[in-house]
Parts: sequence; structure tokens; C-alpha cells
Amino acid sequence: MNKSHKTFAAGRATSPIPSTSPISSTPSTSSTISLAGSLAQSCLCRLMIFSFVFFFVLSFMFTFTDASEAAKRVVKGRARQTQASKTPSIFAAGDGTQKKPYVIRSGAQLAAFANSVNSGKTYAGKFVMLDVDVDLAGSRWIPIGFSDKNGNRPFMGIFDGGGHTIWNLRADNGQRSSMGLFGSIEKAMVIRVNLQYAEITGDSNVGGLAAFMKNSAVSDCTVSGSVGGTSSVGGIAGSALGGVLQNCSFSGNVKGNNGVGGIVGTMDGTGIQGGVAAGRVEGNQDVGGIVGSILAGDLLQCRTDVVTVKGGQNIGGIVGHIIDNGDINKSVFDGQVGGDENVGGIVGRLVTGELANCVTWGAISGKTHIGGIVGELTGGAVVDSISNASVLGTSGVGGVVGYLTGGGVRKSDNKGTVKGGEAVGGIVGQRSRGDLAASNNMGSVEGYYRTGNIVGMEGEIMAPKILAPASPQPFPEEPRAQ
Repeated sequence: MNKSHKTFAAGRATSPIPSTSPISSTPSTSSTISLAGSLAQSCLCRLMIFSFVFFFVLSFMFTFTDASEAAKRVVKGRARQTQASKTPSIFAAGDGTQKKPYVIRSGAQLAAFANSVNSGKTYAGKFVMLDVDVDLAGSRWIPIGFSDKNGNRPFMGIFDGGGHTIWNLRADNGQRSSMGLFGSIEKAMVIRVNLQYAEITGDSNVGGLAAFMKNSAVSDCTVSGSVGGTSSVGGIAGSALGGVLQNCSFSGNVKGNNGVGGIVGTMDGTGIQGGVAAGRVEGNQDVGGIVGSILAGDLLQCRTDVVTVKGGQNIGGIVGHIIDNGDINKSVFDGQVGGDENVGGIVGRLVTGELANCVTWGAISGKTHIGGIVGELTGGAVVDSISNASVLGTSGVGGVVGYLTGGGVRKSDNKGTVKGGEAVGGIVGQRSRGDLAASNNMGSVEGYYRTGNIVGMEGEIMAPKILAPASPQPFPEEPRAQ
């Protein structure tokens, strides 16, 4: 056994058959073992070759399968790209730069643009241009952006209407805020947009062009039609917080409850230059031909063109109520203003601010504190202004200021007729405090009690003695033709 073992071991190292011995026909034990070893070795080699071929084929099969799957994915990817390329774009052309702005050429694209803003795309720093006139008749408009209880999704880019007109925009939802062409704009610019025959109604923050604007610029835009809501309702913008409106005009009807204006409903820290309003503005409190109420801001060269302003308290031909730091310069009112208390040709009630170089025409009428320029002046100043309007009221009726409780009137004249019951004056109807200097009355003054050429009454009215001789003239239902 030991010898055979050694021969087998040696056979693995060299050869199982000695090279010096002839081959015998009768196999010996040693040769049998060597033959068995040779067969085992041959089988092992074949097994190795088979295994190699098997694994090679298997690897090739998997490689082919992976390549097939990869090829399928490439084909599917190309199919998806082809399908995506066939999906309609929001814009007709452009990449949003100033040289190549996004271009809108249909009402469908305008609506798709609105939907993208409402979905959260702000377009900050991007340029969008309207390239054609668009008629939205027969559709209900969903504003571009919003700012309400559901959040704030403003447009923050530059929108250029190109002087084109959007016809028959209808956005009417009395339960929803932020109604207008734009629901909300912030750090944005909107220029050269015209809306004709617009019908817009909502709750609060309702404007023909922009319901809510913050630190934005709007210029060279016009709106005609009707705008209605509850609070902060304006022909161009409902509520303006910062920014500027320049050379914008509205023609039509604006109606609300409080903070109602022909151009802007309510504003804080905003400037308006060259604003023009024509038509009818109606509300209950803080109602003005240009702006309903101002917390802070400036108006320059604004005017009304045959406008009717009607309301209850704090009603003005230009601004209803200036609460704080509001200045008005070189502005003209022409039309009719009527209300119950604090009614003025330029401002209904002025707390702080300055009115300078302003002129009024038309008719101013109401019950108490009615003035050709300001209804009630509690602070600030009226300077270098002229009233040519007829002024009619019950008590506290003045050619320039109805009721003066603070601030002052300087170099401001009256040239119109002033009629009232008690405390009727050519310049100031009633004065409890405040300064009056270098102002002249060149109109007629008619009253029944406490009447004066300059001041009707000094001090407080303890009790009215007599009513006005006549009721104010009724307002026309529709404004005069342009």
C-alpha cells in the first residue's frame, strides 16, 4: 500500500508510466492506479473546461439581457422625450430674459401662465410679454397669483402688456379675496396693459388690474368696466403696500363698503402720479375718486374726469380719508361728491399731511363737515388751493374746509357758492382749533345761523339750530359721456 501510494503521488508529479519499462498486456497494480489517476486528471480538465464554457455563456446571456433592458430604457426615454416635446408650452416663445421675454399669444396661454403662478412659480426676475389682443368672453378668469387665507402666491416678475388689450375679463366670486387680472404681485412690474369691459367682483382686496400689490410698480395701464367688493376695492389696485402707480386710468363703476377708490382702494407707503378716474365710485366709509384711504403715501398730478363719488363717512373727490402722512399736490377734482359726514372736494378727512396746489370744480354736498377742499381737517395743512365748486350742507359748511380742528389753512381761496344751515363760512365753516391765514373768499355765502364771510363759527356747536335750506341735488345714475 505504501508503494502504490508513492507511485500515485509520483504519477501526479511526473508520469504514472515509467518511460524505461515496456508496457505490459497485463496491467499491474501500479499501472492500474496510474491509469485511474490519469482518467481522474482528464475528467477534472474536462470539468474545468465545461465550467469555463458554462460560466462564459451564462455571463454572455446576462450581459445580453442587461443590454436589452438598457436598450429598452433608452427607447422608452426617447419616447418620453418625444411625448414631452409634444406637450403644449405655456408660452409661444422666449426664455424669460429681457432680450427674449416669454411671449403670450392667446387666452389659453394667458390662463396657463396664471395657473403656473398659482402653482408656486414666481417668475422672479423673468420678463413676460403679451404679444396680441386677447378676448376672454365666455370664460371665467382665475387671477394670476393670490394673497388670502390660503397663503400668498405672488407674481414677482416683469409683465409687459405691449399696449395690447384684454377684452371681457370676467372674475366674479363674491366669497373670494384677491380678485383682478393679477391676484397678487410683489416686487414686480406691470406695464402697458389695457383692460376693456372688465367685470370683477370679490370680497376684500379687489382691483381691476391687481387685487394686492406690494413693493411693485404699475405704469401706463388702463381699465374700463366694473369692480366691486367689500373692503379695499379699487379700479386699478385693491390694496397697495409700497411701490408706485404711474399714468394709470380707470373708467367705469367701483363699488364697495370701506376703502373704495377709483384707482386704489387702500394704500400704505405708496405713490400715485398721473392717476385719472372717470365714472362712479360708491361706498360707505373712506371713499375717494382716486384713493379710498391712505395710511401713508403721496399723490401727484391726479385728477377726476366727470366722476361721481358717493358714500357715508369720509368721502372725498380725490381721497376719502388720509389717516397719516399723506400728501396731495397739483391734483384736480371735477364732478360730484356726496355723503353724510366729512365730505370734501379733495379729501373727506385729513389727519396729517399736506394738500398743495389743488383745485376743485363741480358740486360738494352732504350733512355735517362739508368743504370745498376738505371736509374735516384735524392736522396737516391746506395751502395754495382753490375751490370753484358749489358747497351745500347742514352744519359745518365751508368754501375750503368744513370743520377745522387742527393744522392750518394758508393761501387758499374760495370762488364758489356756499350754502348751509349752521356754521357756514366762505373759507371755514366751523373752527375749534387750527390756523387760518392769507385766504380769500370771492364766492357767495348763504346760511341761516352763524354765518361768516371767512369763518362761520368759532368753537363747538352745542346743538344745531336749523337745517340746511335745501337737500343736496340727486346724483345721476350714470356718469356723463366722455
